[in-house]
Amino acid sequence: MTKERTQLSVDYDSWHAHRLSEEGHDVHDESRFACWHQMVIPHLGNLNGLKVAEIGCGRGNFAIYLTRQGAQVTAMDFSDAAIEIAKERSTAEQVNVEWLVGDAANIPLPDGQFDLVISCECMEHVPNYRQMMRELARITKSGGRLLLTTPSQLNAQMLGWLKAWLSRKPYNSGSGVQPHENFFFTWTILAQLKRAGFKITSRDARIFPLLLLPKVDPSRLRIDTIHNATFRYLMLPFGLHQMYQCTKFEHTIR
Repeated sequence: MTKERTQLSVDYDSWHAHRLSEEGHDVHDESRFACWHQMVIPHLGNLNGLKVAEIGCGRGNFAIYLTRQGAQVTAMDFSDAAIEIAKERSTAEQVNVEWLVGDAANIPLPDGQFDLVISCECMEHVPNYRQMMRELARITKSGGRLLLTTPSQLNAQMLGWLKAWLSRKPYNSGSGVQPHENFFFTWTILAQLKRAGFKITSRDARIFPLLLLPKVDPSRLRIDTIHNATFRYLMLPFGLHQMYQCTKFEHTIR
């Protein structure tokens, strides 16, 4: 592990500890999950007996949920602090999850082991995200599935990036400054998934920022969910939080 990654891990330990002190605890009520988890849940299907990996599991809330749906879950995060919190939760709730500390760009798991791989809001925080995509493909069985969410900035959120660049301050997405942020557009994400050997079978998006104005609550200038199917299809590229359901090709492209 490089010095850069080691420092990043330390930074994320501090970030998780800070977020935990702010939030108190994570919820297990499905209706109160973050929008990225709510996008993923309808695509899970029957998880009974399936081997599922969650890469970038954070403090473990969703991994515990997946286990309760009958999956055999292996959950990994880059932060030691996040995994310690997750272990404490799963022990207290008597839920059996295999927890790992590891780098998403160098996943310490065997090839082709998982029926389903899930990664929510992780890719944008991994410096070597191209290698991460290859690793997600490597651990997925041939014909297995990937459910991935990550932000796209093809919307008013670009103004936030511009402000950060002009002011020479770290970018804040609205949920706090992360130790590392990548900048993606929808086509960037699609290209990485296809290059890694995934076929995209369905997509979704949530939170459509229309405009950012000083001293105005961003939630007043956005659409959170689009229910009309045609309008949602047209607006997909402009959603902040993107969800991709993919199937791994029988012969993964390297």
